[in-house]
Amino acid sequence: ASAANRRQQSIVTSGSGGLMPSITSVGSKGPVRLSHTADEMGLSFSDVVIVFASNEYFAPYMAVALESVVEAASPERHYDIVILTRDITQQTMETLVTHVGSSNVSIGFLDAESALQGTKLPHHGHFRPETFFRLLAPWMLPHCDKAIYLDSDLVVLDDPARLFDIGVDGYLLAATRDADTIGQLEGYDHTVGPYLADDLGLSDPYQYFQAGVLLLNLKAFRHIFTIEDMLRLSTVRVWRWLDQDILNILADGKYVRLDMRWNTLMDWKALRRDHIIAQAPQDIRSQYDAARDDPAIVHFAGPDDRPWDYPDCDMGDYFWRFAQRSAFLDVLEQRLDSSQHSARGRLNRVKVDVIFKGIMPAFDRICPPGSKRRTRVIQGYVAIGGDIT
Repeated sequence: ASAANRRQQSIVTSGSGGLMPSITSVGSKGPVRLSHTADEMGLSFSDVVIVFASNEYFAPYMAVALESVVEAASPERHYDIVILTRDITQQTMETLVTHVGSSNVSIGFLDAESALQGTKLPHHGHFRPETFFRLLAPWMLPHCDKAIYLDSDLVVLDDPARLFDIGVDGYLLAATRDADTIGQLEGYDHTVGPYLADDLGLSDPYQYFQAGVLLLNLKAFRHIFTIEDMLRLSTVRVWRWLDQDILNILADGKYVRLDMRWNTLMDWKALRRDHIIAQAPQDIRSQYDAARDDPAIVHFAGPDDRPWDYPDCDMGDYFWRFAQRSAFLDVLEQRLDSSQHSARGRLNRVKVDVIFKGIMPAFDRICPPGSKRRTRVIQGYVAIGGDIT
């Protein structure tokens, strides 16, 4: 109720009954703008620091994550939210600040373009270049010792201050082990193990972590690496899981293990839990099941089956619970309607159904997990340019 009251106080109601965003931020100094340095944002950085990365198109989905942060935030703490971007418009920034800002939640926007130094970030599949921006955070926030990083395709159910307060001294970061990837290397996709061991050079591939939720030791990153190191690793090749692979290379299993409830992966396409994670060791399966029973963060990771297009997807009700109170509900509803009823949307749904309800089950029957035949087929698919992320 207190979060709702704070938002109501920060919104100006227009004469037509609609919501009119103000042009000044709540909890930060001066008008909303895309800042070029951390100092320009006017944030205090006195307590909990949270970092997102987004582009203009993804902003309505990120707005749902922001809404969930505000509702989970403790009134006893202060939260500075930094959004790394290069193309979020003035109008979108103003709407987000007006809707999200409150007496103890401030928001600022930081331009990642200058930090990139003209670097072109390679990406593929459903990934976007903005995923690399988290690698820039230590140098874009030079006065901060640590920060939470959150992907924009998630919702927060527990106070993020509890995550921020976890100690990371002596480590680069804290993260959850990646149940999905570990399940793949255990048999669902035998090409994953050699990739993690040989291409990434990991000492123990079973310690690979999921980078959608991180507690970053920004000070340690700055002490050990330079921003040039991050840019070089980002462009030296096209990594299978992009900057997540890079972070795993840098940590090589030496990180603080978070309880999996802080990054609870949705059961993507009803494949992740019973087909992929089912291949993982018992401790991973148990941790995943326990996290689902009491999630602190629900992460809608995957190339499709996202709740904004498929409201009945696994754990999708969490997304729409916060979407109903988010800054861009009208946009979300319009996009959902288009995905369900436009010719392009219907065609995409047919394609997805063919792949995941037809081809994938047949593939699992013909080439069962752990079989040599399965590995050869996947290797051949990748060799001709197929994307398996």
